[in-house]
Amino acid sequence: MTLTPNTFFALLILFLTALPSAAQEARIFNTVTTLRTEVDGHLEPLPVITLDSDEDFEVSFDVFSHNYHRFVYRLEHLNRRWKPTDELFFTEYAEATQTDVPIEDYTESQNVSTNYTHYTFRFPNADMRPLLSGNYRITILLDEESDEPLPVAEVYCCVVENSVAVKGAVTTDTETDYNDRHQQVTFDVDCSSLPARDYREDIFTTVLQNGRWDNAVIGAPPSTTRLGRLTWDHQRALVFPAGNEYRKYEILSARYPGLNVESVGWFPPYIHATIDTDEIRRNYLTTEDQNGINVIRNTDNTDDATETEYMVTHFQLHAPEPFYDAEVYLNGKWTTGGIAPEWKLNYNASSQCYEGAFMLKQGYYNYQYLVVPNGSPLPAPNSQSHTASVEGDFYQTANEYRILVYFSTPGCRYHRLVGTALLDSGKR
Repeated sequence: MTLTPNTFFALLILFLTALPSAAQEARIFNTVTTLRTEVDGHLEPLPVITLDSDEDFEVSFDVFSHNYHRFVYRLEHLNRRWKPTDELFFTEYAEATQTDVPIEDYTESQNVSTNYTHYTFRFPNADMRPLLSGNYRITILLDEESDEPLPVAEVYCCVVENSVAVKGAVTTDTETDYNDRHQQVTFDVDCSSLPARDYREDIFTTVLQNGRWDNAVIGAPPSTTRLGRLTWDHQRALVFPAGNEYRKYEILSARYPGLNVESVGWFPPYIHATIDTDEIRRNYLTTEDQNGINVIRNTDNTDDATETEYMVTHFQLHAPEPFYDAEVYLNGKWTTGGIAPEWKLNYNASSQCYEGAFMLKQGYYNYQYLVVPNGSPLPAPNSQSHTASVEGDFYQTANEYRILVYFSTPGCRYHRLVGTALLDSGKR
C-alpha cells in the first residue's frame, strides 16, 4: 500500500477531526492524539473509582508540535444513559477551585523523528473532585487567549459508592448453545440496603464485554426479585458472542521489526511499520492476550511517554472477496471512539485485502477486526457489529465483563452508581 506524505497528512486530519461512534467512549474532536486514561499505569478506557477514596487515574494525550498550547478541562455529571444531568448544579456534584482547570504538566518529546508534546493530569485532584457517585465526562479544551475554549477531546469515568453487593459468573451453558459460540453472564445484586420503591423500576444495569459499547447490554430487566435481591439468570439478552483471543503485535525499536511485524523503515517524512498480513480465522487461537489493551513502550530510549516514536502503521486483512454490504473496522480498547470512521479499513481488490494505515505510537497492541453491516446504526451501542465473520466465536475465549448498577427513585435528581463488578470468563 503506497501512502504519500500529502495523502497521509489528509488522512491524519480526518483521523483527528472525525466524530467517533459512541458518546460513552473517549473521543477526539481535533488537535490531539493518543488520548489515554490509565489506572496504575494500565490502559482503562472507562476508569471506575470509589467515591471519597484516594483512588485516581491519569489522563494523557499528545499534540504534534513543540509549541506550547494552553489546555484546560471541565467536569460534567451524566445520567445512567450518559446524557447530562441537567437537574444538578455544578457545585452539587463537584468541589473545584475553578470550572476550567489548566493542564500544567506537559513535556516535549526527545530523540524522535516526529515532534510532539505530551500532556497529562490526574483525576480527582486538589483542583477538582466529584462529590456524588455516577457517570462523569471530562472535556478537554484548547484555551487560546483570543478565542473561546475549543473542545478537542473528552474522556469518561465512573464514580461508584459500593452500596450494594454484586456477584456474578460467566458460563458457556447459554440460552443459545452449550460450549459452542457464546458466553452467558449471570449475576445478582443485593439491594436490601437501598430505600427502593420498586426494585425493578429503580435499579438499572449495564454490562460491557471487554469495554466495548457496540455490543453493550443496557437496561436488561432482572429475572427474579426476592427480599431485595435481584437476579439476572440465563437471560437471552445477556448472551454474548464469545469472539476469539485478540491479535497482537509489538514494536519496541524503530530499527527492526518486532512481534508479528513484517517490516519497519524510514520513508520520509515518517517511519512506516507494516504488520504481518492477517487471515480470517477458522479456529480458536490458543494464546495469551490482554483483551484489547495496548502499552506504550520502547527499548531505544528511556522515557516511554516522550521518547517513543510515532509510526505510520499498516494493517492488512486478507479476504478473497469483500464482505457483502458490510464494512470492516479495526478495534481495541485503544481505538478512541470505538467503531468510528477513522478506524475503517478499505478493500483493495488487487491485493485482496482490507487495508488501513494509522499514525500510532510504538509499543504493544491488542486488536481485532469487527464487521459492521451497512446501514447499521452509528453511533454505538447497537451497531450490530460482530466478530464472527473474521475472528470467529469460540466459547473458550477469555473475556472480561464489567457490570454497572445504577439506582434512582422517583423524584431523585440524579442516577447513583451503587455497585460494580468485573467478571472474567477465564481459560477453558
